Amino acid sequence: MATGLLPELSLPHSMLTDWVSRGVSAAIRALFKQAGRVEARVRAEPITKLLQGRIDSFELVGQNLQMYNGLQLSLLELFCNAVAIDFSQIWQGQIKLRQPVQARMRVVLSEVDLAQSFNTPLVLNKLAQVEGKNQPLSFCQVEVRLTPEQRLQLRAKAQQGEGRVFQVGFSARLEVIERRCLCLADPLFEGETEEGRALSRALVDHLNTLLDLDRLALGGSKLQVDRVCLQPHQMILYGSAILARFPTRRSHSENA
Repeated sequence: MATGLLPELSLPHSMLTDWVSRGVSAAIRALFKQAGRVEARVRAEPITKLLQGRIDSFELVGQNLQMYNGLQLSLLELFCNAVAIDFSQIWQGQIKLRQPVQARMRVVLSEVDLAQSFNTPLVLNKLAQVEGKNQPLSFCQVEVRLTPEQRLQLRAKAQQGEGRVFQVGFSARLEVIERRCLCLADPLFEGETEEGRALSRALVDHLNTLLDLDRLALGGSKLQVDRVCLQPHQMILYGSAILARFPTRRSHSENA
């Protein structure tokens, strides 16, 4: 199986290898609310390594994934070497890592993924925490576009209290800060009124406090991003996932 980032693995035709791969796939699929495709493959030579829980390499490809907090991914790829796992309860979805693992990672988010993620209750509630002249704020109809200039453009409707609705928006470059945060840089603000533009500025400042990758990681994992690439209609993140233990699903409150 070739994925572009990951090497094509030549797996032995072994019932044991296939059994472990299916079990790991099922355990990972359970971490997501919806998944179009989740395929894990393990490689161990000689095959007797598997009986000791030792794996030469591990590859995961997931497509059209929706997390339980509503966030969406078009593609997730992971690849790592030398994994030690306790398979004793693999079919109960309880896989135990015997030691921490660092995996290479590629994540693809489409414009549709970004727009739908920004319109989830989780993110809309976060956006509503923007300072808004001591009046309750609400956002709706968030639109996200990736421009040919490699900028992220966001537009939304915002309402302060029971007052009128403002059109807010901005475009910005995406930068990676210390491998763990995304930053909206060099923003250009939109808005039909000065009040709307001021709210757009406040929105960018607020989002820059929220774009911490630890908020997106599954329990037991830590994400590090080396670079972010904006292409027509999709955003690609390259980096690594550090797994202290086999990931667990986070509750809404943990992502809040």
